[in-house]
Amino acid sequence: MRVRNRWVILSVSMVAQIASVASMYGVPYVLPQLRDAYGLSTAQAGMLVGLPAFGLLVTLLAWGVVIDRVGERPTMALSLLLTAGSLALLPLAAGPWTVGGVLFLAGASGGPVNAASGRLILSWFAARERGLAMGIRQSALPLGMGIAAVVLPGAAERWGFVGAMLLPAALAALAAPTVLLLSPPPRRRAEGTGGGREGPTGDEAEPERTGRSARGPSASPYRAWTIWRVHGVSMLLGVPQISLMAYALVYLVQEHGWSAPAAGAVVAAAQVPGAAGRLLLGLFSDRIGDRMRPVRVLASVSTCGLLLLAAAPGAAPWTAVPLLLVCLVLSMSHNGLTFTSVAEIAGTAWAGRALAVQNWLQAVSTTLTPVMMAPVIDGAGLPAVFAACAVFAAAAVAAVPVTSGRS
Repeated sequence: MRVRNRWVILSVSMVAQIASVASMYGVPYVLPQLRDAYGLSTAQAGMLVGLPAFGLLVTLLAWGVVIDRVGERPTMALSLLLTAGSLALLPLAAGPWTVGGVLFLAGASGGPVNAASGRLILSWFAARERGLAMGIRQSALPLGMGIAAVVLPGAAERWGFVGAMLLPAALAALAAPTVLLLSPPPRRRAEGTGGGREGPTGDEAEPERTGRSARGPSASPYRAWTIWRVHGVSMLLGVPQISLMAYALVYLVQEHGWSAPAAGAVVAAAQVPGAAGRLLLGLFSDRIGDRMRPVRVLASVSTCGLLLLAAAPGAAPWTAVPLLLVCLVLSMSHNGLTFTSVAEIAGTAWAGRALAVQNWLQAVSTTLTPVMMAPVIDGAGLPAVFAACAVFAAAAVAAVPVTSGRS
């Protein structure tokens, strides 16, 4: 029997997203074991962390076309199965090159879940609740990382790097059949004709007449600069987000002498308020009718927090954990708003491709970030990474479009 309740559909989408995130981005939480297992430096192991994002980068635009042509549910299920199958090859990997190849395949397979589930939100939820719904959906990213941060360090100490990474592979394999139980999204009348949705009533969805963003334009949204600026903001804010997620655990272990499980617990603690932040900011954006104005404020506060994190712990070590937690929460709070803005600007006709482009450009940022930060670590240490991240957050403040409302 098909699931037609839009809130249940949102919940299943979150489970799929958590499985995908834990599979592709769980590597930072087992970075010490990865480093020791293959005799790597921290910088070298950090570069392996970026390979799932590189795999996503190579395939994501093609996945966006598949989403718009084939549909969200089959694309998500296929992606989860391929991700699980890729990580299942890890026991066969003999060295860092083959491990890197497996991580690349996992990223190449896992790309469409985020874009496909975002397109489901655009189809099933009205504009007045879409920011909240997308915020809830986007909270799956920090929740997935939080689960990984809690589970994987201890699993890696017991079973090693390979054994730990088989756990998110199993979760992805279990999530795939559940996705196929969802009903297809409500059909809409022809784009731009002024009509609402065909068919769905009651709890499924109600006809929405909120202008261009609800129905979606048939022309490319990329003829205007607004969507490009939203993409740019996401890329810039992705640098501190990925840097903090990749190096927070190592920072606590290497600079402050923490054990890996204890450091993982601290990183995990940031995921809950990070997820709540996406939800609350989405709800706030629904109320004010503007997705990007809160992002500008968030980027400004993040700039200040990162500068403090770079400088303060050297003089007052007790400030390291509070500042790290604050910066982690701030770094992950923007995603729901930028994804919602991209989806609404694009409309349903272009949502799959536009969200794929959004993910693809973020993958560029994710892939390049460890490469950019490796010489910073080697030359000046981990605190300098946080100072460099502050520069990118400051650039995002300037890049935020003046308005990116819901209409």
